[in-house]
Amino acid sequence: MAKLRIGTLERLKVVEGSMQSRARRVRKRIGPILQAAVAAGVAYWVAQDVFGHPVPFFAPIAVVIILSLSGGERIRRAVELSVGCSVGVGVGDLLFPLLGPGAWQIAVAVGVSLFLASFLSKSQLVTNQVAIGSILIATIMPPGTAGGGPERMFDAIIGSVIGLLTIALIPTSPLGQARQEVSKVLGIASSVLDDVATALEKGDARALDEALTAVRNSQNDINTMLAAAKTGRETSTLSPLLWGWRRRVRSLERILQPVDNAIRNVRVLARRALVLCEDGDQVSQRQINIIDELADITASLSDLYESHGEVNEATEIPELVRRLRVMGARADMGVVNDEAVLSEYVVLAQSRSIVSDLLQVCGMSRESSLAMLAPTSRHPAYPPEVWKELADEDDNRNEGGDEDRGRR
Repeated sequence: MAKLRIGTLERLKVVEGSMQSRARRVRKRIGPILQAAVAAGVAYWVAQDVFGHPVPFFAPIAVVIILSLSGGERIRRAVELSVGCSVGVGVGDLLFPLLGPGAWQIAVAVGVSLFLASFLSKSQLVTNQVAIGSILIATIMPPGTAGGGPERMFDAIIGSVIGLLTIALIPTSPLGQARQEVSKVLGIASSVLDDVATALEKGDARALDEALTAVRNSQNDINTMLAAAKTGRETSTLSPLLWGWRRRVRSLERILQPVDNAIRNVRVLARRALVLCEDGDQVSQRQINIIDELADITASLSDLYESHGEVNEATEIPELVRRLRVMGARADMGVVNDEAVLSEYVVLAQSRSIVSDLLQVCGMSRESSLAMLAPTSRHPAYPPEVWKELADEDDNRNEGGDEDRGRR
């Protein structure tokens, strides 16, 4: 049973603004914060004491930028950062002795830097670093000050190298952030499903409209989830200490597309449920029960991915699969009303899609998950493997108690 089932608006408040979520965010970032702090100090020490650069401020800057990057492209971006800093510093050292200090001189230098960066690379990181490098030379360390010239370019390279070495030798968990983001997306999906079930039962279009408005920006959460998974894969590739984790990272990557599909199908389901409520139409109680059960299963999966426990997965996933197979068997054409409108059929179709998505999150292939659904075609693409008998037993066990189901 899921630990927490709450509405969409309340869920987003908990996720984004509560003191508990802020404290949790700080706890989760302790490792990366310490990693960046230590690496910045090491980079400054190497550039100053080992290579003898008097004021190597580019070295710790480069470290912090490299460690803060996400999306699984830190090696390429480290090269881009080094190139951008080097070119920016070079342009500044070349132009400002000729132009002198001043506002229009900075404008000229930034313009030249951006033109040159656009010619060298299409990367926005290179463009930004070239411009920033020339500005720093003009304002903080003008030509002729200690540590100028090629030393500044070399400091950026030192910082980039130490940043990558830090990832390899003092790695953070390659799964922690990605699992948290998966949990967050599934939690939002559960809350929307919960709101849909409640709205369909009560005919409350207004509450459902508010929930849909709040969840329209969930694509940002999906993008964050995908970026966190790419970062975890890169960390497990760079660090010899984490090479044994690569199988688990690949397993997590396999569920990302089903999670993405699930939240998209939930949004479509909610929009169609809103149309149905606005039209004053109704769905059958069996359809509401299916959506309610899907909300509970999705919340359980969210809690499971937040717990970081392989043991929990080994014990809980089989039960969730059993419940989803029951839902797949129950979600046949017989659940719609005799005089069903189009929206009711769409709600059924989306519910079936979500069952398939969640089965894939639990580890099934797409083909196997579709075979778990009660056939709605005379010629289904995949031979049905429906637990009809189990679904009938489940219906009999819950008969008469539908109104007492726990929508929390």
